[in-house]
Amino acid sequence: MAELKYCPKCNTSRECTKKGTNSKGEQLYFCKTCGKVFPASQATSSDVRAAKKKITTKVSKPQGTTEIVVNNNIIKTVSGLLSVDQAFDMASTYFKEIVKEKVEISEKFNKKIIKFKITAGGKG
Repeated sequence: MAELKYCPKCNTSRECTKKGTNSKGEQLYFCKTCGKVFPASQATSSDVRAAKKKITTKVSKPQGTTEIVVNNNIIKTVSGLLSVDQAFDMASTYFKEIVKEKVEISEKFNKKIIKFKITAGGKG
């Protein structure tokens, strides 16, 4: 299998092709993405690229906030950007706490009835 060469300028391999040799007889490559012609000595292989990836440090992006709104009421503001599933889990937990506070359980004729009484506009 041929070894992929990565462009030292734009760091892509998908569009790097052989482009003859230089005066020293070294293989040249041409990057179709950025147009750079470079010798094999400047190109990085997939092994070198993987090693560089391990060394690099993460730069944290500035975090935003997420507001969870139900019926035009903000029920929670969270630092960070949440997915819909994460927001749904938080809203579910919020309502679970409310419902547990206002539950009535009764039994009639071999039947269990569980009633939740929730008033709009606030917790409880």
